[in-house]
Amino acid sequence: MKVMGVVLAVAGLALVGCTSEPDASIGTASSATTTTTSPSSPSSPSGTSAVAPSTVTVQSTVTSTVQETVVVDATPVLSHTGFGAIKLGMTREQLVATGLVGEPTLRMSAQCDMYPLKSDNGYAWIQDGQGVMAITVKSGAKTTEGLPVEISPADPRLTKTYPSGEAGPNGFTAWVNDNVRYFFHGHTSLTRRGQACFN
Repeated sequence: MKVMGVVLAVAGLALVGCTSEPDASIGTASSATTTTTSPSSPSSPSGTSAVAPSTVTVQSTVTSTVQETVVVDATPVLSHTGFGAIKLGMTREQLVATGLVGEPTLRMSAQCDMYPLKSDNGYAWIQDGQGVMAITVKSGAKTTEGLPVEISPADPRLTKTYPSGEAGPNGFTAWVNDNVRYFFHGHTSLTRRGQACFN
């Protein structure tokens, strides 16, 4: 009987050992820990955080000054219509009102009076009932085509510039339209068709 009690006591100890909680240090399961690391800005050698570079847009206005020399030809022009403010076809009153002529100094014919230019550079011719019929300029001016008014009637530039012109005993005639002509005779006269002041 004593032997049986000892066996039962040992068996009871074995059961207690089987049903007791396992030692935490012996267990087969392990726990995992996840660590999330966020990226950080690189640090400068001095230990301070670096500042991200920024973009700067600069607008500038440059103003330049350009100097240009322009040569202006101020030579008066005996054009196809007149000489400055004096125009073919003006009445006697209109001619005098320009203030550019003096008193008539010569009656060239029964029909025409000659008014000297105050510039002492030529004449304007008034024909009775017709107004200004001719303007003569002696020098210091040019034609519309650029020839000097003092050009010789034998100058070859005349035939080149006015190929339909005609040379005559008193000068070179070049019609610039149906009613107006240049007459080159050492001076240049602008005349209207039908003028009777000179030949």
